[in-house]
Amino acid sequence: MKVLKFKRKNSLRKKLLIGLIILIIIAIIGIGVAYTVNEEVREWINVYILKKEITEEDVATIEIDVDKNKYIYAYDKYIVILSDGKLEEYNNFGTKVHELEIAISNPIFATNGSNLLIAETGGQRAYLISDGKIEWETKVEGNISKISLGRSGNASIVTEGTSYKSVIITYDKNGKEQFKTYLATTIAVATDLSLDGKYLAIAEVDMSGAIAKSGIKIIEIEKASTGDTINSVVYKQNIEANKIITNIKYQEKGQLVYSCEDSIHIIDDGKDEEIMQFGANTQMADINLKGYTVRAEEEHKSLLKGEANIVLTNIQTKAENTYKIEGAIKKLECNNQITAINLGTEVYLVNLNGWLEKRYISAQEITDIVLGNSVAGIIYRNRIKVITF
Repeated sequence: MKVLKFKRKNSLRKKLLIGLIILIIIAIIGIGVAYTVNEEVREWINVYILKKEITEEDVATIEIDVDKNKYIYAYDKYIVILSDGKLEEYNNFGTKVHELEIAISNPIFATNGSNLLIAETGGQRAYLISDGKIEWETKVEGNISKISLGRSGNASIVTEGTSYKSVIITYDKNGKEQFKTYLATTIAVATDLSLDGKYLAIAEVDMSGAIAKSGIKIIEIEKASTGDTINSVVYKQNIEANKIITNIKYQEKGQLVYSCEDSIHIIDDGKDEEIMQFGANTQMADINLKGYTVRAEEEHKSLLKGEANIVLTNIQTKAENTYKIEGAIKKLECNNQITAINLGTEVYLVNLNGWLEKRYISAQEITDIVLGNSVAGIIYRNRIKVITF
């Protein structure tokens, strides 16, 4: 009988334990559902449970000299500062980890996530940087106006000031020149390289006539590298008259997204499709996200405060995720899967689901934001605050 009594107690404990586990699972599921569908619950959890709200005291600081011209950028896990021919790289603790001699005073930057391409705006020099080392450098003819860096490591540099309107020079991952593309009547306003390194896309604008004309050209790099200037052009399209292309961006599956002043389009398998038309309430938009576009739509405006929706649109499904913002938006900065929204004294970092990653609250006006893969730099006149996410 004693054995039977022990078994009953053991069985009861098991039932209680199973019941407790079930209750915990139900609670976790309930909290997850509430977090997903209820904005007020999500806001409360973000602030009090997940501690996503931070202030200046919670993050690292990089002090900067206000008396020197400084150019600040972010790539990968680094905040970089260029000044007086020196490029300094700082980690997420605000500690300087690398310093390089760079013969550039007025830079333009491009990154593919892990590497950084720096060129002299209006000059001739360019450098590819990776993890604190110069991988290659080059000097070009003409004046550099635009640069781009592909995920596979190849790069393009646009120059002006020669006998052509624009010359686009394409390099392989080792910095070896592959070919040049000459534009006699149009200006290259943007370039991008496909993620597999096989194609170069060029957005060009002809401003010589009474009506501005834009176009997109896609070049197969392998054919162009052999000197085949005709068959290497695998796609060419003239955009509707008076539409000005502002940017282009390759996506994961080879699609090319491009933005105009009033719309965003996608070229997929040789077909051009308009993703969205900007309305009267569209304040700003960006295409530099992975698989998404983002735009800020003004929802409500008063003398005291404004309200806006940050709308993230999936380029494949056209499904939209929205994050609501209270306040006047100064700037959107996008990189990979994060959108940074600068409100002046607040910065919101929002992911592709339209959920908050971090909210930074400042006591002073924020000058600018730079955004890497896992760090954001909140720039003031005399310092940079480093946020990790």
